[in-house]
Amino acid sequence: MGNQEEIEKKIIEIVYAQHLIDGGNNGVDFGAFEHVLKLDRKERNEFLFQMAKENKIKIFQSLNGFRIILPK
Repeated sequence: MGNQEEIEKKIIEIVYAQHLIDGGNNGVDFGAFEHVLKLDRKERNEFLFQMAKENKIKIFQSLNGFRIILPK
């Protein structure tokens, strides 16, 4: 994994791009970050939940699983 700030920036860019498309209502699936994080599922989830704890992203439970949006 590369520089943590760079990775966080890329994740936020992916979430922001989806936000522009749907107005922030649908969010992004956890799998959208596989090519950026290159971690196994447990480590990926820990990384994303840590970002949520720091209020950089928001994770919510949709009908089909966890989704990520920008904090309001």
